[in-house]
Amino acid sequence: MISKETMKSAVKALWLRCLTQIPPQVREKLREMAEEEPGERGRDCLKMLLESAETAENHRSVICQDTGLPTFLIRTPLDFPYRDDLRAPFEEAFRDFMAGEFPTRSMVVHPLTGEDRGDNTAANVPLIQTTIDNSLDYMEIKAMPISAGPASCADYQFMPSSAGLDGVKKFVADTVLKSGAKPCPPIIVGVGIGGPMAETARLAFEAVCRPVGSRHPEADIAALEQELLEALNLSGIGPMGLGGKNSVMAVNVEYSGVLRPWMTVAVEFKCWIGHQAVCRIYRDGRIEQI
Repeated sequence: MISKETMKSAVKALWLRCLTQIPPQVREKLREMAEEEPGERGRDCLKMLLESAETAENHRSVICQDTGLPTFLIRTPLDFPYRDDLRAPFEEAFRDFMAGEFPTRSMVVHPLTGEDRGDNTAANVPLIQTTIDNSLDYMEIKAMPISAGPASCADYQFMPSSAGLDGVKKFVADTVLKSGAKPCPPIIVGVGIGGPMAETARLAFEAVCRPVGSRHPEADIAALEQELLEALNLSGIGPMGLGGKNSVMAVNVEYSGVLRPWMTVAVEFKCWIGHQAVCRIYRDGRIEQI
């Protein structure tokens, strides 16, 4: 049986890694952008971002003071041998961190009263989304901090079905252009298409969680991702809004069916850090940080 202490240990290591290391795909993409960026300011900015990430990892310090809204995506088989309260190890891990193990800026408060517990927990926070997947023989936990700047630029549009694909493209482009430098580019853009509002937003979040460099398995959706990526990089926003050809690292699209009269689309952002880390907990208690 997996203990609460095992879960808490996994969550602590996962969150620490998420805040102090950028994903390897993001690191490689930033290096590629730095080599091909024609403008001196944009090129120097990308190199500075890489140096900041390296310094944070070497000194085990946060890459950005905005450590985000703690968010975790869990995939687990139904018979996984953990029987305690699922939320408890997450909340306890954050309290331990803020009590002295790894204190960070307190970002999370009550939405109406502003009450701050001082440990980055609140009602329903950390956010935990669980998916049952009986094809797995382990529990997989993905940490995804939702940072203030990128999250404030997210948007949703309900439009008539006559708007079609052109309407989707225009909304995505308008949303990115309107956001400018606010989400700290070069950014990752997640696009959700179809379903009612809750489903469309979920799809956009699922899309922005995909690794940089991945492509949708359906050829027409993959082609749309590439088309949007190329178009958005014509915006000239550039790294951190300083101008240049590298404004967007990736555009990922997910979709669901929709009622005939509707066309719905949502856009989510992640900043240049691409905050994300994954671990797996096996039935024998072994923890693997991916």
